[in-house]
Amino acid sequence: MIAGVKMIKADLHTHTVRSDGNSSAEQAVLQAAEKGVSVLGFSDHCYTPWYDWGSLGKDLSTYIEENTSLADRFAGIIEIVCGIENEFDCWQEDSRLQYRIGSRHSIGFPDGRILIDESPVFLEEGLSKWYGGSGMALVRDYYRHIAEDVPKFAPDIIGHFDLVRKFNLSGRYFDENCSAYRKAALEAAEAAGDSGAIFEVSTVNLNRKRRHILFPADFILKFILEKGYQVTLSSDAHDPSHICGHFGYASSHLADLGFRSIMVWKNGSFNDVSLTD
Repeated sequence: MIAGVKMIKADLHTHTVRSDGNSSAEQAVLQAAEKGVSVLGFSDHCYTPWYDWGSLGKDLSTYIEENTSLADRFAGIIEIVCGIENEFDCWQEDSRLQYRIGSRHSIGFPDGRILIDESPVFLEEGLSKWYGGSGMALVRDYYRHIAEDVPKFAPDIIGHFDLVRKFNLSGRYFDENCSAYRKAALEAAEAAGDSGAIFEVSTVNLNRKRRHILFPADFILKFILEKGYQVTLSSDAHDPSHICGHFGYASSHLADLGFRSIMVWKNGSFNDVSLTD
């Protein structure tokens, strides 16, 4: 571990009860401020028809206005930023949004949709119905979509790039170390990185105590570093207690891999910030 790694306290991936989080936006701000967070970005889920109970409405005005009001109210205490987490299959735009996270949580078919990260039960149902039970068939399809999605929609941030790993504990559905898996992931990473989008390094699995992994995996992070692509930290917090959760570990891990800086939002834009003092 490299000594003197900074504790980054800026987090742009936060959900509230306006989508599928468990607190109000104000509660999230208050808890973040208590923790000394300098920048908090709201990224509630865009309107998603198959997930309407956990997503924003078609009109984003109330959402944006509430975030703007909080930004004014807490100015000088914490910088509040208004973003959105867009599902690639139902992209939502508004010129008042300050940034856009692009994510893929599912893959659609004419007769339904496989939900990749909802639960192992839904994942296995989809694997059986559309992929003949083959996890690698899903992997290839997932990364093919990512490789097409990111250049097409040009998100500012790529959300949890290898989310397809979420329930793959002990290689339950596919071998994460096999050459076919790594080839599919790296080809998608190159297509996404060449588009100029920032890769989110997500601590969501650590915060929720699922798997002791970051998104993306180390071999992808090393590839990102070699290619000179940019990364940022995020918690994907659905509970305010997770905001900036495990950022110290993630920063140190990135430094150990060779990263010397990451992208951090400050004063209205992304800035390249050194990881070390």
